[in-house]
Amino acid sequence: MLRNKDFLVLLIRLFLGYVFFSAGICKLTHGNFGQLIGPPWLEEALAKHGLGLFAQVVAVCQVIIGALLFSQRFSLLGAVMLVPMNISILAVTVSQNWTGTPYVNTVFLLLNLSLLLYESKRFWFLFSPEVMMPAEPTPLEQFRSGKLPWAILAAALSTMVSTQFSYDMTNGFGLLTFGLTGACALLPPSLSRLEKVMVVQAIANMFLMTLGKISGALPVLAVNSGILLVLLLVNLWLTSRKPVAASALHAAAK
Repeated sequence: MLRNKDFLVLLIRLFLGYVFFSAGICKLTHGNFGQLIGPPWLEEALAKHGLGLFAQVVAVCQVIIGALLFSQRFSLLGAVMLVPMNISILAVTVSQNWTGTPYVNTVFLLLNLSLLLYESKRFWFLFSPEVMMPAEPTPLEQFRSGKLPWAILAAALSTMVSTQFSYDMTNGFGLLTFGLTGACALLPPSLSRLEKVMVVQAIANMFLMTLGKISGALPVLAVNSGILLVLLLVNLWLTSRKPVAASALHAAAK
């Protein structure tokens, strides 16, 4: 079974993966893909200053980073690549005096840093002059195995390529990417039933954001997000009680 921090890291990977994957695809489709952060008009705005290619590079990098986070197998690489992306976005929003946006980007940066903190032992060799043993695998390593991580990357690449041909095809490949991401998280046996429900809800939110133009999708998204938050708090409380109960049981046995 996963500990609280393990499951939270899994959810953060899914959340940040979606935020940046969808933001990149939305820019490449000029706003024809559901997303949480913008602006979808970045390429048009920067093209006026001869920076249209730069905007496309930013969008492609966001897609790649999101796909790496989704894959679980390469999530650490995605988290490392996301740091300069988050810092750059935060610097731009602060320098442009955007209202509220810098606070949102600060939250994204803190979540990003929490992913690196979780994997901090993997970086100790950078600060030690001596040869170090490989870091012990985290409980989330079980989500790296199999063919699904590769299938996620393939679906994400297909989504990005299809932005040049058909928006409907892009949405289809995007939904496939989200579905494979959910399967990658759900198939290992370590999640409890409640945790699996929350993962399904997270993936459902990705579908709802992508299909947000359909009538009634956004209200369902809001309700589902509220329920997900409540279930997360309940799960954290229940999981935190298990060690206490186990200790009491052990003491009674003595």
